[in-house]
This record gives sequence, C-alpha cells and structure tokens, in this order.
Amino acid sequence: MGDLKPKALVGLNESNYDYPLADVSHLSDEEKDALRIRGIRARNELNSDEEFEQWVAVFAPRNVLEGAILTDGTVLKPDPDSEETKEDIMSCAAYERSLWYHRKRFRAWKEKHLQPLVDDLVDTARNAPQYDWRYLYELEYKKLICMRAYFPHSLIADEDGNYGFNRWIDTCISLLKYIKDDGMAISEAQIEKMNVRNLGDIVTQGELVNFLQAPAKQEDDDIYPDKIYFGTRLYVRKMERLYYRIRLYKMREWWE
Repeated sequence: MGDLKPKALVGLNESNYDYPLADVSHLSDEEKDALRIRGIRARNELNSDEEFEQWVAVFAPRNVLEGAILTDGTVLKPDPDSEETKEDIMSCAAYERSLWYHRKRFRAWKEKHLQPLVDDLVDTARNAPQYDWRYLYELEYKKLICMRAYFPHSLIADEDGNYGFNRWIDTCISLLKYIKDDGMAISEAQIEKMNVRNLGDIVTQGELVNFLQAPAKQEDDDIYPDKIYFGTRLYVRKMERLYYRIRLYKMREWWE
C-alpha cells in the first residue's frame, strides 16, 4: 500500500490571494494587538471580510518577523527589509486568505447541497428498522454519498474536483448500491459473466452447487428458484468481499 502521507491542500489556490495587505495605519497598537489575538483565537470571531483583511495585515508581518526558534533555543530573526522576508509575509497572508475564502464558499455550498444529503442520512438512521443487515449497508451507502459530495469541495481537491481517491469511493458507492438491496438490480447478463472459481471462501459448497445445477430462467416459465435467484446471491457476496477489501486496504488513505 505504500507509506501514508498527509494530503496536500491543493484546493487553496494561494496564488489568487497574493495582493497587497490592507492599510491598518488608522489602528492603534492596542487595537492591532486585540485584533491579532482575537483572530488567532478563532477566525470566526472576525465579523467581515474587511475585518479579516485587517487581521491578515496585522498577523502576517508579526508572524514572520517573530522569527523561528532553533533546537538550541536561539531565535532566528529575519531581516525585515529583505525580499525574502517580504515574500514570506505575502505567502503567509495568501495562505490565511485562501483558507478564509474557501471556508466562506464552502459554508454557502454546504447549506444548499450537502446539508440535504446529511439530513437524509440522519432521517434514515433515526427511522429505519434496527434488525436488518440491509439497513446498515443503507447507512454506509448514504454516508459515502455525503462524503462523495463533500470531497470535491474540500481543501484536498484540485480545480477539477479530483482528490486522489475518487476511484475507491466511487467503487464503494457502486457496490453498496447493489448490496443494500440484496442484488435486486443485478442483471441476468452480469450473472452469466460471473466467475465462480473464486467463491469458496465466501459461500458454502451447497450454495455453489445450487447455482450450477439450477435451471436457466425461461421467459414463459415460473420455475423458482432458478439460476438468476441463486446467481444473484453469489454475486452479492462477491461484491461484499470486494467492498470489504477496499475498506481494509484503501480506506485509511482517504483520511491521512
């Protein structure tokens, strides 16, 4: 599986936010300190984009010019007049701005698009019967639907909405769509193409024999259970195994 590495926050697009700092010359030193501390404590305590930009103008230079503490305790102070320091200040400002405006856009999107999916998940969890395995899969399916909606708008998504594990979450959703309904939508063509040589660890020998010996489905015949009936049960088990393999080997990578 390889080493797990933190996901890059590619969705920030910091290059869009490297414009000059706001003018805060009208603020006293006491007001600047109060604003800086309030914004550090909680960004959501800043009441507007204008106040946020003032906070950035106070915070970024102070954050860079305070320097870095080395392992021996020495404080490495940057040259306030160097081009490198000025670039570091703008980089700090751009990062804070990208976070602020991303979260602002995300809150608006969440209310309109994500919240209805979450409400549907909660409604299912609250009202679905508690005694059937299919309802547990239904919850997992709806939770992954919420996640699938969220990730393209998250900080780790690129400008095209890709986030690195699209394939796995889409595959899980596709599998659960069949599993939660116990294979109701599985087609006859899918069953006819099913490989039955690798089923020994997930179905009994009797189930496999029943499938192999069952009569084929006839258009004008009411024979039941037929090959489609037994094949559907086997197909769902194969899907469950693949789903759990993805969870076992791939799902941890989604969150790191």
